Amino acid sequence: MQLFWSKGYKATSLQDLLQATKLSKSSLYESFGNKQSLFEAAFTRYFDTRAMQMRERLEQAESPLAFIRECLLSALADIERDMPRGCMMVNVANEFSSSDPSVQTLIELATRRFCEVFECAFEQAQTSDEIAATQTPASLALYMHCVMSGLRTQTKSGLARKELLTVIEQIMASMR
Repeated sequence: MQLFWSKGYKATSLQDLLQATKLSKSSLYESFGNKQSLFEAAFTRYFDTRAMQMRERLEQAESPLAFIRECLLSALADIERDMPRGCMMVNVANEFSSSDPSVQTLIELATRRFCEVFECAFEQAQTSDEIAATQTPASLALYMHCVMSGLRTQTKSGLARKELLTVIEQIMASMR
């Protein structure tokens, strides 16, 4: 997963995969069938794990909006890395676009999983009067998903932390 996330599907060679997994070529093919299947399993693991972690963080958060803010700030975590890799989902969507139906299906599933967590947070925020009920939680969730994608892309492209923090503050202010 880490290798595909960092390098992308096309730039990851079979030799890279054999070295990372410490499997022989025959064992890799016996376990996963081919590079595409291994990639799809890794990508599915990525979004399943991320969605589960998000749900746990929502449950533990001080408030639903605190969770939203934490998510936004998490997009900046890559700034400290020498080579920010961005969001695996955004990277996969950009690399594959709609050229591969099976990957497109996984991208749609990942989007739904992330949006479900955000929708739950916005429902809770409206119930607790942290935000007004002027917009549906579903539309706010999709907005948040798109914002997160944009923040991770801008982090990967090198936009300064200070500038991104300003954007995050504007996003948070727009929700109140």
